[in-house]
Amino acid sequence: MSGHKAVGTFYLVMAVLAGLVGGSLALPLRAGQAAGGAWMAIDHGALMVLFCALPALVGGFGSWFVPLLLGAPDMAFRRLNLACWAGIAASFGLVVAGVSTAGAMMLWCVAMLGLAINIVATALNMRGRGVGLGDMPLFVWAQVLTAMMMVIVLPVLAAALTRGLLAGAAVDVAARALRVFSGPEVGLLLLPAAGVICQLVETFSGVALCLRRPVLGAMVVLSVGGASVWVHDLFATGLAAQPAARPLVEQAVMALPMLVLLVAWGRTILAGRPVFRVPMLWAVAFMAMLVAAPLQALAVGGSDAHALVLPAALFAAFGGFYYWIGKMAGGAYPEGAGRFHVALAVGGSIAGLVPGGMMAGVAMQGLSMVVFVAVLGVALLGRRHVAGNYWGTGARTLEWTLPSPAPRDSFAGFMVGGAGA
Repeated sequence: MSGHKAVGTFYLVMAVLAGLVGGSLALPLRAGQAAGGAWMAIDHGALMVLFCALPALVGGFGSWFVPLLLGAPDMAFRRLNLACWAGIAASFGLVVAGVSTAGAMMLWCVAMLGLAINIVATALNMRGRGVGLGDMPLFVWAQVLTAMMMVIVLPVLAAALTRGLLAGAAVDVAARALRVFSGPEVGLLLLPAAGVICQLVETFSGVALCLRRPVLGAMVVLSVGGASVWVHDLFATGLAAQPAARPLVEQAVMALPMLVLLVAWGRTILAGRPVFRVPMLWAVAFMAMLVAAPLQALAVGGSDAHALVLPAALFAAFGGFYYWIGKMAGGAYPEGAGRFHVALAVGGSIAGLVPGGMMAGVAMQGLSMVVFVAVLGVALLGRRHVAGNYWGTGARTLEWTLPSPAPRDSFAGFMVGGAGA
């Protein structure tokens, strides 16, 4: 039976494949050449969210590092963890094959719901002795709050899809459900991404995160508030009777917690001596995207604000990859190539926002993925091995007490404290 590290690796591999597929579609979609594709009821953005960003941030990093940061030997439900990955991979295959978009999304909802339950159960019952809830790293808290948000959101989405399937209107319902899902999708992307950024800022600033309690409170607000943002994009389709101020309230529920996080990250960087290695550069790019999103919303009336959230989440995922790749594979990444990857990805995102720069932006982002695959290959070859804690004194969480790559049975003899710890 595969352990949590193997399943986490499966998630990350699938996320890379989905990113390559989604990225290969970006240029023809922008050029209007693939509008009639067989499976385009689910668009490029939804493909990247459902099968790349969320599986990487929650399935990949969650399965890999939630147990390690808690001192747990594995996830609470090992078989369920593998079954959930298989369900998400199968739904990805169904979507790409054009078999059934609504059916694939139903399967995705069930699998992600199982993953969410597993993460919450692991945090509540599998903590090492002496690791209380208040002692959990903010990365783990972000994973738990994302999982709790999924428990609220995904049954609603699954119910809408089931109704459409039973009524014989699966394609229309799938498209409508994806549009409605764009509200809570923002919180589902930003929460686990924020957890990764907390790890990066603490490590590369060399000090503990400032304003820990306000940050945790902001994450709770983002989780609960994000789960309620269901009608943000549907005011032109029959919801005119809703209060006119509601969109502003919903945007504030999402924006104010992120402002608290930005202040905490900024204070931590100023309080320490930041070292701008590749993971930290991704963290800075993520913060820049968070600042740009509300400015973009004000400039264009909010219509393109969602377009900045997905790149921001992907920046956090890349930051996590460069941060933990040595712990996962045992090999070092090439620093120069990693910096080139950052420059191409950020430059492509900026170019895509400039009028007339869409094609150049997509081309730069495509080249950045080529560089990323090359970096991944170098790291996996492991010709330059890394130490157990290759980031130094700034890396304080439990995974850095283990050798690199992390042993298959990490913390197997570690006493589990459970809910009473």
